[in-house]
Amino acid sequence: MEFRLISPTASLSKYIKQYWFLEMEADEAVGERVVPSGYVEITFHFADHLIKRKQTDQMQAGIVLCGQKTDFFDVLPTGKISMLTVQFFPHSAGLFFDFPVHELVNLTVDMKEVLGSRVRDLEEQLYHIPTLEGKINQIELFLWQLLIRKTNYSWDRVSHTIQLINQCNGQISPEQLASVACLSRKQHDRVFQHMVGLSPKQFLKVVRFQYSLYAHQQHPTENLTELACRCGYYDQSHMISDYKELSGITPKQYFTMCDNPVSDYFDIRV
Repeated sequence: MEFRLISPTASLSKYIKQYWFLEMEADEAVGERVVPSGYVEITFHFADHLIKRKQTDQMQAGIVLCGQKTDFFDVLPTGKISMLTVQFFPHSAGLFFDFPVHELVNLTVDMKEVLGSRVRDLEEQLYHIPTLEGKINQIELFLWQLLIRKTNYSWDRVSHTIQLINQCNGQISPEQLASVACLSRKQHDRVFQHMVGLSPKQFLKVVRFQYSLYAHQQHPTENLTELACRCGYYDQSHMISDYKELSGITPKQYFTMCDNPVSDYFDIRV
């Protein structure tokens, strides 16, 4: 198995957090539960594709766009895995597309359905590039050509909001965020959802969940009541309710199922 975190080029580092690359042979590949991470992502499959399992099974396309998530699904391998994922900062994906990112919530769509021939051309180009570095260079050229800057004012405003959320580990109210942004709650909710895809309330729930994974990793001996208090939940029942909604199982089940659970939002850094 090979797993790598790769930094974007300087021109895109303002908008893209990182790329992560995973390669596993067929006999190593296992299924995995995908939970809300706080990010919109594009995934490129260079080998066999994955099956997304929710109510029904869906074979993923070669290049898929995955929107913000408020619930979970499972992915199952069909053979060898070789995949690269572009992880946008929470407020940046909307700059690359000419439709509202909130339309993507809980969806995994074929990029060809979104951008048509441009994605077919990219897929063909990537097929003929032998190295991962070369593929990333081509992908970055493609992303740069997509970049739209017509909403810079909103992007700067929401960027500050996201920084504040991160500093507070998600332990701040939508009302406080709106106040810092000098907007009414309704105005701030509208601008935030346009850029991020989720409302501030939904996004804070995801960030709090992600922070609880990070906090559990840092403080593995804490009981659930202590963990809930550390992460800003009202009580243990509140944390259990959020876990069931976002991951389908209780915190105890999650930590048992994952020997060393990590947070995509707080733990993986480049």
